[in-house]
Amino acid sequence: MKAIQEKFVYANNRLNREINYIIQAFVNFYGEEYKDYIVTTLKDLKIIWYDDVEKQEGKNIKEQIVSSLPEKQVDEYLSKMNKICFSQSAYIDEIDVLVLPLSYDITHIIHELNHKMSSNILSLEPLEIISGLCISKEKSGGVVSLNSDLNEAINQKMTLEILDELRNLGLDICYTPSWQENVFPLINLFYDSFRDDLKDIYITGNLNLFINYVGMNNYDEFSQLIYMKSFKLRRKITKGESPLVLEDDIKKIEDVVVSMKDFYNKSNSQNGKKQL
Repeated sequence: MKAIQEKFVYANNRLNREINYIIQAFVNFYGEEYKDYIVTTLKDLKIIWYDDVEKQEGKNIKEQIVSSLPEKQVDEYLSKMNKICFSQSAYIDEIDVLVLPLSYDITHIIHELNHKMSSNILSLEPLEIISGLCISKEKSGGVVSLNSDLNEAINQKMTLEILDELRNLGLDICYTPSWQENVFPLINLFYDSFRDDLKDIYITGNLNLFINYVGMNNYDEFSQLIYMKSFKLRRKITKGESPLVLEDDIKKIEDVVVSMKDFYNKSNSQNGKKQL
């Protein structure tokens, strides 16, 4: 346990030193108008750190995690959540806890902080959450999430831009690639076309307003295509195969994005708002 405690002290102290830079990077990305919300969200973080360097099958989960949270609180979280949640980076919305790597992988840290930024809990019983573009609802004792792959890819896109902001602030950033980047060719046009709107959704949770702007049928078709294609990509990755994205798939999805842009422009022209 001595080694994990030493890693914890290092990771915890480093985050404390860098948190103001991280907050400023988020402000630079989202805009000064959201500064108060960003500061409030990223201060006083509740974190369970996990050892992502040395993993042993069958090892007690409590020997692989460490936190400054009270032990009783950690035990409560462990009893509520699947233990696998504490062996990979995550943000657990309903208990407002970050699970972060002791190796201090800044890519994972920013990615999960951005999930925290976008978390809007509508109800705890039954659970209903809007997190960016992902809607999670509790049904029949389980939680069903819609558009989680799309949301993960968008979140990673934003993560890379926030990392760039950290570099601009003078921090030495070691970037770690993520599986979500295999989805990028499918979402690039969507992200580039609606980047400002997506940032607004992440902060405000106004997903339904955006869907109305781009057309519900368009959005449903787009999100369904992303679901099917990203599912195939993840399956290939799991099998150790090359996750290739076909040009025909990109074209099919981008045609839908063009329809979304046309609908968006018509919607905004009627309301006297910006057009793409």
